[in-house]
Amino acid sequence: MPGDYTLSYHFFGINDDRNHFELFIDADGASDLATWQHHPRAAGAKHDRRWRFRRAKAHRRVYLGFSGPVSNNRGRLRILRQGKVHDRRKTGPQDSILVTL
Repeated sequence: MPGDYTLSYHFFGINDDRNHFELFIDADGASDLATWQHHPRAAGAKHDRRWRFRRAKAHRRVYLGFSGPVSNNRGRLRILRQGKVHDRRKTGPQDSILVTL
């Protein structure tokens, strides 16, 4: 449904720099999911309760509820949290967002 979100952890391996969080947002109930990523080991990543997510390539809708191994040996996804998003941005889409969960 429009406004649904899923926060997932994409795990490749222990101490793997590719590990990251993915935020999937259902903007309209029909299109691919708006997708945002946070790489906690990236240079400049903050280690507090606020995470900076960067826009990523849109993902198929299946990822809103997907948990398990990703095809072609591309790690595993684990759902951490799901709920509703309330978009309070005053302007159009930006290349990063600040998320408080």
